Amino acid sequence: MVASAASFQKCFADCRDLVKRKNCAPILVRLAWHDSGNYDKNYGTGGANASIRFDKELAHGGNAGLRNAVSLLEPIKERHPEVSYADLFQMASACAIE
Repeated sequence: MVASAASFQKCFADCRDLVKRKNCAPILVRLAWHDSGNYDKNYGTGGANASIRFDKELAHGGNAGLRNAVSLLEPIKERHPEVSYADLFQMASACAIE
């Protein structure tokens, strides 16, 4: 399923609302940063691919507390299933910085 521009706009609005309601900007930026931090330029793998939502990555010490950020975004993902987790995590970070 490919998300439409309208879907992205609605999801972005939900992310913006979440940041305002929960005052969670720092943890959302950290989530996106840590998700993208595994990029390997030599192999062209990793990057912002939402793999951080899996237990193996969340269990890494450097990712402590990021399970909370993933949990904050789950209701938005449920409302917008057509938006990928990778896009959602980066979108939430962009809202947080905005």
